Amino acid sequence: MKNLTRTLLTLLSAVVLLSLTTSMNAQDKKDIEKVLAPFPKAEEGMVRHVIELKKKSDESLYKVEIIPGKEMSVDCNIHRLMGTLTEKDLEGWGYTYYEFKSNGQTTSTMMACNKPNEDKFVSGETLIVRYNSKLPIVIYAPKGFEVKYRIWKADKEKNSVEK
Repeated sequence: MKNLTRTLLTLLSAVVLLSLTTSMNAQDKKDIEKVLAPFPKAEEGMVRHVIELKKKSDESLYKVEIIPGKEMSVDCNIHRLMGTLTEKDLEGWGYTYYEFKSNGQTTSTMMACNKPNEDKFVSGETLIVRYNSKLPIVIYAPKGFEVKYRIWKADKEKNSVEK
C-alpha cells in the first residue's frame, strides 16, 4: 500500500512539473513572438535567425560577435565565405537588425592539399555588437546558411606604463 501511494505521488508530481514546464515554454514562446512582432518577416529565400541573450549583472563588459556562415566541403586551405553583413534600422522603433547576403562563393589560400575534402563551417564577414539582453539580436540570412555567435567578455582594466 505504501509503495502504491508513493508511486502515485511521484507520478502526480511528474505530471504537475511537466504541465508547469509546458506552460512556461508556451509563455516564453508568446513573449518572444511579441518581441519579434515589429521585425519584418523573412523575405523569400531568406531565414530569420534570433539570438536571445541571458541577463548579466554588468552587460557593458560583454560584446557579441555575429558569425554568419555555411557548412561546406572544403580542402585544407583556409576558406572565407564572401558576403556582406549589414546593420539596418527598424524604422519607427529604434531597433537594429542585421542582414547577411551571400551567393555562397568563397575565397581561399592556394596551398597544395594532399588530404580529401572535409565538411567545415566556413564563416563570412563577422560583426561585433553590444550585449543587450533586453532585445533579441535578429539576423536575416539566405536559406541554407547558419548564424553562430560568440560572447566576448572584457578583462579587468590594466594601467599602461610610461616609457
